[in-house]
Amino acid sequence: MRYGVIFGSIVLTLHGLMHQAIAQNPLGYGSLSPEEYDRPADEIDADIQEMVSRMTLEEKIGQMTQINQDLVLGADGVLNRTAVEYYAQNYYVGSYLNQLARDGKNFDHQEYAKTIEEIQEITLSVNSTYKIPIIYGLDHIHGAHYVAKSTIFPHGVNLGASFNPKLAYETAVVTARETRAANVQWTFAPVLDIPMSKQWARVYENFGEDPYMSSILGAAAVRGYQGKYKSDRTKVAASMKHFIAYGAPYSGQDRDTTIVSDRIIHDYFVPGFQAAIDAGVATAMESYIDVNGEPVVSSHKYLQEMLREQLKFKGMLVTDWAEIANLYTTHKVAASHRDAVRLSIGSTSVDMSMVPSDVIFFEELKALVLEGTISEARVDESVLRLLQLKKDLGLLEPEGWKADPALLQQIGLPQDIELAREAARESITLLKNENNVLPLLSNHKKVLVVGPTGNNLSHLAGGWTIYWQGATVDGWKGEISDEQFYSNGTTIFNGLRAVAPEGTTVDYVSGFDINGKDIDMEHLLTVAPQYDVIVVCIGEHVYAEAPGDIHDIRLPQGQIESIKALKSAGKPIVSVLVEGRPRVLDSIPDDSDALVQAYLPGPWGGQAIGEILFGKANPSGRLPYTYPKSVGDINLSYWRQANDVWDPLYEFGHGLSYTRFTYDNITLSNDQDNILVPGQTRTVSIQVNNEGPWDGLETVLMFVQQPVRRVTPPAKLLKGFEKIQLAAGESKSVDFEISADMFRYTGLDGVPQGTIDPGPVKVMIGNKQFDFEIRI
Repeated sequence: MRYGVIFGSIVLTLHGLMHQAIAQNPLGYGSLSPEEYDRPADEIDADIQEMVSRMTLEEKIGQMTQINQDLVLGADGVLNRTAVEYYAQNYYVGSYLNQLARDGKNFDHQEYAKTIEEIQEITLSVNSTYKIPIIYGLDHIHGAHYVAKSTIFPHGVNLGASFNPKLAYETAVVTARETRAANVQWTFAPVLDIPMSKQWARVYENFGEDPYMSSILGAAAVRGYQGKYKSDRTKVAASMKHFIAYGAPYSGQDRDTTIVSDRIIHDYFVPGFQAAIDAGVATAMESYIDVNGEPVVSSHKYLQEMLREQLKFKGMLVTDWAEIANLYTTHKVAASHRDAVRLSIGSTSVDMSMVPSDVIFFEELKALVLEGTISEARVDESVLRLLQLKKDLGLLEPEGWKADPALLQQIGLPQDIELAREAARESITLLKNENNVLPLLSNHKKVLVVGPTGNNLSHLAGGWTIYWQGATVDGWKGEISDEQFYSNGTTIFNGLRAVAPEGTTVDYVSGFDINGKDIDMEHLLTVAPQYDVIVVCIGEHVYAEAPGDIHDIRLPQGQIESIKALKSAGKPIVSVLVEGRPRVLDSIPDDSDALVQAYLPGPWGGQAIGEILFGKANPSGRLPYTYPKSVGDINLSYWRQANDVWDPLYEFGHGLSYTRFTYDNITLSNDQDNILVPGQTRTVSIQVNNEGPWDGLETVLMFVQQPVRRVTPPAKLLKGFEKIQLAAGESKSVDFEISADMFRYTGLDGVPQGTIDPGPVKVMIGNKQFDFEIRI
């Protein structure tokens, strides 16, 4: 992969044809320049304004109502046409969501398209001022994973570990196309929370703990999903989520209170959402939580002042699941359902309520308008945005609500499967490699694969796959089941077998289950000494959201003890982690000769793991988060305040390679001094050398540090990165632009990103640093 990218503060200079390509496309992905991507307009189209002016109050509130598919679809997969007509005729429902299945088995693209077209036809047949199709939404966060036989990609945490925005873009392109093939126009992605709590069950959905990297990858994903979505019907509306501060539950439990300062929100949580807005994101989803006791879904501060006025978001805003009702049932700030609707719609810019299981939102909002508590103009404000979105997606065009049958021929394409493998390859992170036990060479004639994540696809894919909770026999917390992958994927065991050199034997013994319980450990310990190396595949059971809550971030003790027992066989141990969040490993690093972090690489990830272990690919992933050493360190982030205690197992950005990269000194471009003034830039260069025997990808990370400022500074902050390909013996120069504005923060006056303090600052790349001085 040889390409150049300019991302805000990053400038990479290559040569020849690649340099020309950069000049034509500064993003480094796609074929459009930043300004060519579609985005919500500043003004609503005149025809939409005319429509809203003629619609009845009931029709308008219906557009703001989103309900779950199970209100109209039976468990047997049969559409209840009478129910669809009831919700259309009486409530003018404007949106449906969630997966479509028959007896627990997901519909394929053709079945989705047919069923949604049937819903549309019934909806359009009712007597109303205008014939307005519904918009259908799905949480397609790593491929069109709720639609059978789709291409499923690694999760967001893997894309973060790749540090490759091109992969974030390209996987989103495929996801959009396969989603639109199912006649679904809207995906609830990308996920842009910053997971401060490493115990949180939604770590894996995000790109990582760094706001800058998350911003770059999030913007790339938005552009991949949407492209020219106002004319290109292979695209979908993206939804940045979850606004705001969702990733820092004080307890580590999903949906618990976030206790966090405005400074942390502005400096660390806001940048990813601002980047998505700047990239043109069409919709946003608010978060389940309360921030310092203030539920986001009813917060004027967050959903009006911050989102609309400060960040200039022009798109459509939807609640998360039942969040308006939660003001009454969960947050305990509303005295009734009606009071909950009043608080949310009356105080915020929410446009659509993901109700989702009844029509109480419709009834209560109608009553509030009729009694004069909520103005009809406030309803109009939301419906204008909703109908503009539907128009932009082509839904208001003649038969624009029908799927394009030609897209059915573009499902699971070979190049898309290879993209899934490549995303896994570039994300897998080598954490430890004592005595260069990896890659496995010709002297490793007998390889034993062990453990609960080594011989199935479900653990590789994690939650939000097939079902909300992942691919299990009961769609909940039961045993994993690979049935609905339809053989689309490669287990770790099969990946190793596929790439093993001729004459190498690869066997599998389970040994213990995902909870660490003994299955056949006695047999395993008997046969283990017969092998040259043991690959132990461990990790977490599949989960999503609150059902994945844990109170102890350690891996199950049985997994830890099983590896310790295997160590007694006297053979090298390669431990492969398949986990959605960084579980504390206790003695596993000491008992392992090599430690490989696979995260959740998707069902095609087994091939990539096999290639890396056998040296067919060189690992290039970097940790997108801080890996805690101890269970009490669930809130460690590398950008901690400089005075905080710091003792992680592995730092953000850690990742080893089979080759050896070195960095020359940082140099300043000609005719430039080391003085930084707001509004001006300086360019630094660093030469990166591959002095090892392997070709490889190296992620060059540029951090900045301000040793002294008025508010205690972070230890360091990432402000630039670039992934480059270097052949063995090759060197390249990487340039980064530096500015005083990189050191902005939210100061004592509370102005977001409004403070720059003068004084010395440092730029750090690899093991090198360069000193600058800020002058105001």
